[in-house]
Amino acid sequence: MSIATACFKKGFKEGFKRHTTPVVDPNLSQNNKQRADCEMNSPLLFKLLADYLPENYYQILDVMPASNGIIDFFSAFHSKLYLPSCHDGLQSICLEELDTEHKLNRALIKILGFRKQDKISLDLLLLWDLPNYLDGKVLRAIIEYLLPHCSDDAILHIYIHTRERMPVKPGTYTIGSSNKVCVKQNSSEKTQSPMYYKESLQKALSPFLVQRGVLLSNGVQEYLLKRS
Repeated sequence: MSIATACFKKGFKEGFKRHTTPVVDPNLSQNNKQRADCEMNSPLLFKLLADYLPENYYQILDVMPASNGIIDFFSAFHSKLYLPSCHDGLQSICLEELDTEHKLNRALIKILGFRKQDKISLDLLLLWDLPNYLDGKVLRAIIEYLLPHCSDDAILHIYIHTRERMPVKPGTYTIGSSNKVCVKQNSSEKTQSPMYYKESLQKALSPFLVQRGVLLSNGVQEYLLKRS
């Protein structure tokens, strides 16, 4: 599987490349007529991005489908976006079928697109609320798979549901205007939340360690974790 990528240099778009046609979700445009269901504050994410330096080069993984909001926002930085649109594929992993480490690793290569020989050094991993919907063993396997492609001080950003009930499907996230994150809820139905606590997160996401966490007004805990 090829990965959609967007490359930016000194604030100018160098191109959006993929061997197949990339899909940009029209519902997540920054155009006010196409606004998502909800705008939410994300103070930790925007504090992190505010500290990005124009002279540095950043490599960023976003598991969401490519969106105008993400592409427009990161065009202000010297950066490269990896946009495998893999959240559905990661949710579909069945450990009963992928019952060996080799099978699971091959599945992750197919879904995420990174191979051992790829010279990639990710600085930021945007998983949004996806960890809430993954089996703990799958989440652990994803982290181990991504580690060889992460920089030594890579940052992981996630949202964890803290209420007993959460949407039955992950939201679709992008960056909106005025330092807001836009989230489109993909189902009105609810399901039981795993309600991950800090300790269980640390175990699943090691060697990423929680640096900061903040409870948002919608009952979601925002976390920044740094590779140790």
